[in-house]
Amino acid sequence: MKKTLLAVAIPSLLVANMASAAEIYKSDEGSVDFYGQLRTELKKSEDKEVTLGAGSSRAGVSAQYTVAEGVDVFGKVEFGLQGKGDYVMKNRLHIAGVATDFGKFSFGRQWVVSDDVWGADYSYFFGGTGLRHATLSGARHDSLIKYNYDGESFWVAANYGLDQDDSNQELAELYAGTSIAGFNLHVGGGQNRDKSFEVTLADKSKSKHDLQNTYFEGTVEYTFGAALIGFTYYNATLDEKDTADKIKENAYSLGATYGWADNATAYTGFEYVTQKADDSTLEDGKGKNFYLGSDYHLNSWARVYAEYSYADGDTLGFTNKASDSFVGIASADGESRYAIGARVYW
Repeated sequence: MKKTLLAVAIPSLLVANMASAAEIYKSDEGSVDFYGQLRTELKKSEDKEVTLGAGSSRAGVSAQYTVAEGVDVFGKVEFGLQGKGDYVMKNRLHIAGVATDFGKFSFGRQWVVSDDVWGADYSYFFGGTGLRHATLSGARHDSLIKYNYDGESFWVAANYGLDQDDSNQELAELYAGTSIAGFNLHVGGGQNRDKSFEVTLADKSKSKHDLQNTYFEGTVEYTFGAALIGFTYYNATLDEKDTADKIKENAYSLGATYGWADNATAYTGFEYVTQKADDSTLEDGKGKNFYLGSDYHLNSWARVYAEYSYADGDTLGFTNKASDSFVGIASADGESRYAIGARVYW
């Protein structure tokens, strides 16, 4: 694989869990909530020392008020809590919007639709290699206009990212889905382009490139009893406009979950990604990833979880939604990885 094209760094991702939010203010007109989660994660990879970190701990405030019948305004600001070195708060989300009977409009720094929708990856730590939307964007945009509509039997979601004189990436996406007879299905895709994407080369020097990622995806999930099985197919093309080099990707993700207790869920998955360069001087890539784990909810505001993964081959930079972890080019030669974690919500 071409390192200057593939050595991309993906910012962290995750949608906040607000199930245990603390109410700050409530009236007939609306409410304000303070929410957050503290995380601790212990990880071990082959030939590497054990690491202990805060994961992607975060805290935020959300508010929603009714201004007219069928019309609400809302807002959210969220900060990541790094938990290393000097204790630093870094803005993750900054959103304002309006919700109507005809859909919900939100504006600002937020996760893109493809990340909200996600796919058949149910891991806490090591899955996500087969979900290719975040290769350039990191699944978040600073100046995003998003639209969501939930009908009785279907939903539609779309977004457009303002490039603001090329200070942001160009980004557009459209997705739609439905649920029927135990099946959840969705399809969609998008395109994002960064005309000055900065890549760190092997000698630590910086190089800027004009990169574009075009992607299409389909996911089907089936629920029966306490079990769920899901499959996602992803097709993506990463295009380096400076040289016209392209890398075409096909990715397959198969995953499953099973509620083995009222407060515990086991999960597993296998992901296979192929990357083919259209230039004979570039190397093709294949990556395989298997994960197996379980969580255990101590109560509504605390949980623990453990996971094992086995990876082999090369995989272009990817993210994991549940852990906010990210890598550039992931190269593994039959490598086993282990992790345990804990979360406390409010």
